[in-house]
Amino acid sequence: MNTPNQKFLIDVIPIARIPLSRQQFFSYVFDRPLPAGTLVLIPLFRRNIEGIVLGCRPEVEHSGGFQLKKISSVVQENFLTTEQLQLAEKISNYYLSSLGTVLRHFMVKRVIARVISNQSPVISNQKIKNIILTKEQQLAVSAIADTKYKIPDTKYLLLGPASSGKTEVYLHSILKLKKKNASSQFLILLPELTLAPQAMERYGAYFPANEIVLIHSKISKGELYQSWQKIKSGEAKIILGTRLALFSPFQKLGLIVVDEEQDMAFKQWDMNPRYDARKGAQLLSELFSCPLVFGTSTPRIETYYRTTIDKIKLLELQRLNLQTPRSTLHAPRYELIDMRKEKWTDFAGKKKPNLSLLSLKLQGEISYALSHGLQTILFVNHQGMSNFSICCSCKTVLRCPKCDRAVIYEESGQYKCLHCNYLSGVFATCTSCKGIEFKNIGIGTQLVEREIKKLFPHAKLKRLDGASSKISGTKDQIFEDFQSNKIDILIGTQMITKGWDNPNVGLVAIVDSDSFFTSPDFLTDERAFGNIMQAAGRTGRFGAIYPGQVLIQTYHPENKIFNFILNQDYASFFQTQIKERQALSYPPFGKIIKLSFKDEDEKKVEKTSQLVYEKISQLSSPYDFLSLTEPSKPLVSKIRTKFIRQMILKIKTSSDQKPLPVEIIKLLATLPTGWAIDVDPISIA
Repeated sequence: MNTPNQKFLIDVIPIARIPLSRQQFFSYVFDRPLPAGTLVLIPLFRRNIEGIVLGCRPEVEHSGGFQLKKISSVVQENFLTTEQLQLAEKISNYYLSSLGTVLRHFMVKRVIARVISNQSPVISNQKIKNIILTKEQQLAVSAIADTKYKIPDTKYLLLGPASSGKTEVYLHSILKLKKKNASSQFLILLPELTLAPQAMERYGAYFPANEIVLIHSKISKGELYQSWQKIKSGEAKIILGTRLALFSPFQKLGLIVVDEEQDMAFKQWDMNPRYDARKGAQLLSELFSCPLVFGTSTPRIETYYRTTIDKIKLLELQRLNLQTPRSTLHAPRYELIDMRKEKWTDFAGKKKPNLSLLSLKLQGEISYALSHGLQTILFVNHQGMSNFSICCSCKTVLRCPKCDRAVIYEESGQYKCLHCNYLSGVFATCTSCKGIEFKNIGIGTQLVEREIKKLFPHAKLKRLDGASSKISGTKDQIFEDFQSNKIDILIGTQMITKGWDNPNVGLVAIVDSDSFFTSPDFLTDERAFGNIMQAAGRTGRFGAIYPGQVLIQTYHPENKIFNFILNQDYASFFQTQIKERQALSYPPFGKIIKLSFKDEDEKKVEKTSQLVYEKISQLSSPYDFLSLTEPSKPLVSKIRTKFIRQMILKIKTSSDQKPLPVEIIKLLATLPTGWAIDVDPISIA
């Protein structure tokens, strides 16, 4: 019982960016104790801001004559759960980001302006089929769901090619765990929102609509708040979502699934905290002592390596080889098209060069697919009409005036920057010679779309890329039309390479595979292999009448990666990659931290980055497991009028897990505004 007039000291984390070099919480006075996780308003400097209570204790007499400020008001007690606070602290420590910045992701505001009545319902056209799991699927479900004889937070890699039934393993594992504990909740993380419609349909066939919620950054604040409350109350059992779902107020997690774990969309790379949802899922599974499943057909090198040293248990599935009354499921046929031969002409003049960006073989297969009522997917790595444009007079690359990046030519006749959305006038001019005539280099989705319209004018065609998907409802409508066979040919970027499981897709073509290998990054080959294999997996799905066909167009057929792709040989691909990684101390044999500084004054950028380089070099010199590159320009060295220099700090961890020395952490904590610390970056180019 509180004594009369007793005061309490309340430790509060302000929802603001507090420099890492300072204490992350402040103490205030209040007339009663407040539980951790309470949302309050606090005076900070000259304004009132929101804060989260971290803890409290009775006030004692203190010397010094200073007086603590009082909490302005209590907004909501128990606003955050204990696990949410613990997760925020772990993410803050691992990614060297202020706790207040991390907590912003957990802040879902109450919406009382109107009753939310338009939440997207979970509608499923499917009925639960009497599916008999294969032996491999049964073993996988047993391993995941039977927790009696194993450590509760065991981690698994569910590895299986397209059409191997990974989703069925997720579903039946959840069904089995739900029978054991009806109050359990289950988190299924998706890399992109384009995967949500099909996921909602699949899970909606097994679970009641009121038990399923979808969490992502594009839904309204009211709908997000309503879903948040259903999770917090325990009503929501199945939580589907992008990386934002990681911060939900779970009550009792029974299983976490990270679907398509190879996808770099799980990483928030462009703002603080630069966290990875895959790492967050690992931390969350440890907090709730629940199993964690990474599912993919093309795992990251680091993930697969962890299965070889018993850090993750490997569960393998084979491609389903099932017969239906209409068909037998056949593996797709892969073929590499040498585009150099398309441009040749013989001395007799009988063979004319093919000037189209589509090979004759691909044109023929599209015609075959159209005549047989099959659908085609054309995967293009870039949007727009080109990759870049050069001046016809002086060969200067046309670049954005605000960014050090080549602009792409748009179908509208203007040039666009994909970093800052700069749009040129109709008549762009060369910065070197003031010329107005340019040659467009490379292939983009809009260029392929124009070519298809010319060659197949009667085909029902749709394009899905970064530009077209910005129109509200476009993604969902195209997905629905494609699944109901209203689209003959779908052209798109990476957003169409996952989750589009239509048995009527008879042809997949990688139009410009060479564009995957242009970035000088240690992850380039891994991403190229993964993206092409993921795209190829859209054909030959279960229920297909015809075997799928995969065509890969290239001007460099000698590239060794194509052999692994044609043979669908991930094991050999892994062996070549792991040897290169070990030789260069790249992950999983080393940890990488990218330090970058950005400012509008180029001289300041050079001077500041050099100064920090010298300080870190001096501190790291006693440690042989640390190395630091000199400040250099990244591949895109200017964004939105700000110049950039970056350094790569590498921590060799081949012998044992060596932490970053405390003195270097302290130095990184003092870096001022303009610096970005990216732990485990998705690119070092």
